[in-house]
Amino acid sequence: MGGWPTTAFLTPDGRVIGGGTYIPPDQMRQTLRDIQSFWEKSQGKPTPELEMLPPESIPIGSLSPLIIEEVLGEIANNFDSIYGGFGSQPKFPTTDAHELALLKYHYSGNREFLRIATVTLNTVAKSGVYDKEMGGFFRYSTNRDWSIPHFEKMSEDNAKWLQLFLHVYQVTAEPAYLETAKGIIEYVNTWLSDQENGCFYGSQDADEEYYGQSKSAREKLKPPYIDRNIYTNWNALMSSSYLEASFVLGDMSLRDFALKSLDRLLELNHTQADGMYHFYDGQSRLPSQLVDQVYTARAMCDAYEATGSRKFLTVSEKLLEVATRKLFDSEHGGFFDTVVDPNALGFLSKPAKPLDENSIAAHVLTRLYHLTGKEAYRKQAEDTLKRFVEIYPQFGFMAADYAMSVDAFLHEPSTIHIVGSPEKPQTKGLLSEAHRIYEPRRVIHILDPVEDRDRVNALGYKITETPTAYVCIGKACTAPIIEPKEIAPELSRMINVQFRR
Repeated sequence: MGGWPTTAFLTPDGRVIGGGTYIPPDQMRQTLRDIQSFWEKSQGKPTPELEMLPPESIPIGSLSPLIIEEVLGEIANNFDSIYGGFGSQPKFPTTDAHELALLKYHYSGNREFLRIATVTLNTVAKSGVYDKEMGGFFRYSTNRDWSIPHFEKMSEDNAKWLQLFLHVYQVTAEPAYLETAKGIIEYVNTWLSDQENGCFYGSQDADEEYYGQSKSAREKLKPPYIDRNIYTNWNALMSSSYLEASFVLGDMSLRDFALKSLDRLLELNHTQADGMYHFYDGQSRLPSQLVDQVYTARAMCDAYEATGSRKFLTVSEKLLEVATRKLFDSEHGGFFDTVVDPNALGFLSKPAKPLDENSIAAHVLTRLYHLTGKEAYRKQAEDTLKRFVEIYPQFGFMAADYAMSVDAFLHEPSTIHIVGSPEKPQTKGLLSEAHRIYEPRRVIHILDPVEDRDRVNALGYKITETPTAYVCIGKACTAPIIEPKEIAPELSRMINVQFRR
């Protein structure tokens, strides 16, 4: 329906007739008349458009770079070159489409795709959707130029904006992007996080009167209500964003808070049998949601690469085991969004395989394959992605997450091996530099000379007293690197040779 809140009109058995996001009272009256007219004309019979194809009836396709190019074409065709974003109004963040455009620029050098990201970020940072008094982004813009926001602030949106601003700063080195990222962090630290115990809150309500005031005037007013429930997928997403920010900003307190939040998230919302529960409001609730398993698994991979601690990688693998056992369609490929209850009302009794959540799942599986070398992960990622080859075009530029997952599957990663004790300052220096660089296909391994001796020897690396980095794309690797400042130019040289010839 386009976002949250959702207004949806359903048939008695749960089929969607139509709807949208927030519908104002005057518009709602006409919408209700239109829905009634449609229902009377159809005599209660669903149109073919309302029929849902069973997952197994959708043919399986082949994966190719054309998928990525077609989604990029949709992004370019729908881009608003004046105000940024896509289409006319209302305008939602759609940060994943900007991330794909940035990836394309990084490997091709085509500045038109960089412009898609910079025009949008330059506009939104100065517009009404960014709170210049207290930091943080509002939910979306009701008009084309981003000047009139819907005033709710959500953890999910701010996590995604934070990552995008960090990435564009990494690419351009323009300080303004970094300042906006800092503003987001300041807002989240102050309003949407439990700084004492760890974890992030869900959202802060819309209040047009409050947000229309200056910061000093707001201090005299009652602030909008904050939803302090701990939502698993949003906590995982924000933790990943904080991990990235800690390296880009050189602020390890952000990394420490992200790790504390992930530990607490597991304490509150995780069991060995069911994996992650969806939210915590005094007790953990709603198990077996695909979105929670895959977002948390991805955050655990991020934590592993940020620390070298294998406990995070183990949790990631365990969560994918739960998701596979409970939600994976081993016969036809792809994951269901939840455990199907045949007795549920309407379409809730029907199996569904959402494109966005399956895209994240496949991306995590591909990443685990590169981190562990287990071929089964790669095969499962392929089976998942192939399931959506025939249907992704109907999503247009909203299939950007899928295209990025296909990109990760089809291309060799930029692997950075760091051979050295994780506690050594030199190892930490190499690790920080590896994270400071924008590299969307990056995979980082910290190999302990004692615990990982066999792996180090198998890779043909020497074990010395001085921590050493090796940068590889496929089978092409650099000479040993001991100075952190050498990582970026060596990686850039390899990318130029392999992708920008």
